[in-house]
Amino acid sequence: MDVPQVRVFGNNEWALLVDKFLQLRVAVDFRKLWLVALAVGVFAACSGASTQSTTAKTPLEQAIALRDSGKLAQAEAQLAVLAEAGDAAAQLELAETMMLSGKHAKAAALLKDRWKINPNDAALADIMARALDGAGEPEEAAPVYAKRLQLHPNDLAAALRLADLLVGRGDLVGACMIAEEALRQHPGQAGLHTVLSRALIGRGRLPQALEHAKLATNYAPDDPQAWLQLAQVQILTGDLEAGKASLERCVKIDPQNIDALRDLGVVMLEVGDVKQAVALLKRATQVAPDSAAAWTALGVARHRAGDLVGATAALEHAARKQPHAAVIYANLAEVALDDGFPRRAVTESRKARDRLGSTASADFRKRIEKLNVRAVVVSLVADALCRGEKDSDALQKTAEHELHDAGLQAYFGDIVAVGADATVQIRAAQSRCGKRAIPATDERRPTP
Repeated sequence: MDVPQVRVFGNNEWALLVDKFLQLRVAVDFRKLWLVALAVGVFAACSGASTQSTTAKTPLEQAIALRDSGKLAQAEAQLAVLAEAGDAAAQLELAETMMLSGKHAKAAALLKDRWKINPNDAALADIMARALDGAGEPEEAAPVYAKRLQLHPNDLAAALRLADLLVGRGDLVGACMIAEEALRQHPGQAGLHTVLSRALIGRGRLPQALEHAKLATNYAPDDPQAWLQLAQVQILTGDLEAGKASLERCVKIDPQNIDALRDLGVVMLEVGDVKQAVALLKRATQVAPDSAAAWTALGVARHRAGDLVGATAALEHAARKQPHAAVIYANLAEVALDDGFPRRAVTESRKARDRLGSTASADFRKRIEKLNVRAVVVSLVADALCRGEKDSDALQKTAEHELHDAGLQAYFGDIVAVGADATVQIRAAQSRCGKRAIPATDERRPTP
């Protein structure tokens, strides 16, 4: 069967045809004329090479399409050209693209002048807050998040992040206000219950903190952070078994959660399961090898297990990761005392004292000072015994002199009692008479 051929007229041919038709001087009703015009338009559209079947994208849309396809460098280059030409929308998209590439500081710098001029632009506030936040400037980001919330009160992400930042900088009342206001609009948002629980802990309101932590797990039973927060509140209220169960649930959901692994290891240590504690904390250091907190906890667990060599190795590793943490050096001093190296304990306890910041609690400061005193007394008594000296008056004077040099005169009256309480550590030091030099790490300590 032959297929009929359809002739497609060119534009010029159709013009001649229409002109001829108009010259016929016949009566034609408007409906027929409209049909002919429609036909002319359709065929002209089909035959016209310059007409596109789809609307062409604008340069801004093309750049965004590149970004959406993962071509961030190309998108950034095109958006930069448009932004330089004065396209305000392109500038915002350029900042977004920079942040996708991890260039938060650059994005914040790009928008800085515009933000000064237009602080009431809600879209600009959103991007500027996230840029500052990602650039590691939480103090600058917080007021911009607050402005964003003022301009756009329903922004859940801004409310959640602002409350979190306020908790971090100690503005617990402000964090509670932000979270509670956001919960009026989003009562089932687990993240808000979690951050509110954290703020309430800081204010000493543990029953309310526990209530909101439980609500978070109810609304988001698969959220590991909700279970982690619940565990922390339960532990603070003294319910270690409940805390342990919540941490186990967290680890089941997220086996790589470093905070849950570390905290579960510490809880296991507290309930007496030292072997399991060491295993969990070793796993934590494998998941997060740069976590000083995990290495410190592992060192404490190994110390409790009697593995003094392993404890020292773990704590030294922690000190390399966080060289200004007083608690690490305090634990190193404790291990050195039990391991028979009181002079090293003196050194480590002094390092701990030197690293006490102005925010250190009075109790922690006193604990470090007493540790330093104990290290000095054990060292002097062990040395005297190794030399066969038994002059207690001379020993008292030597101890007072060393403590005076360390600024610990307040403890002169405790020297005898400290010596009596440290007999085990004195014996450990005595056992190393003549060989108490601190050995090199590679001579006696395994790799952590």
